[in-house]
Amino acid sequence: EALPTEHVRFVDAGDRPVRKVALCSGAGAEFVDRAAMMGADAYVTGDVRYHDAQRAAELGMHVIDAGHFGTEFPVVATLVNRLREELRGEGEVEVIADRESKDFFSLA
Repeated sequence: EALPTEHVRFVDAGDRPVRKVALCSGAGAEFVDRAAMMGADAYVTGDVRYHDAQRAAELGMHVIDAGHFGTEFPVVATLVNRLREELRGEGEVEVIADRESKDFFSLA
């Protein structure tokens, strides 16, 4: 519900309770092993490929694949504020937030 997406894909790793969640916005499938190594019970990211999902299940870690857009777009406002703060006093620097983009993918 918190992410701007119509659906998510879910890898069910069994009865493992979720106490610790790892997050990587965008395409973070390459970090499945790292998230598991850091003790994550579930991993939220986008663009998870089949074998990465399989690896997560083998490691006993649930995965929520909310898509590339669904995990990146929510960060825009926070990043804009941070950049404006960091660049204050650096002259004429304009930081513009994209508030109109939509996910390219939809369900058929």
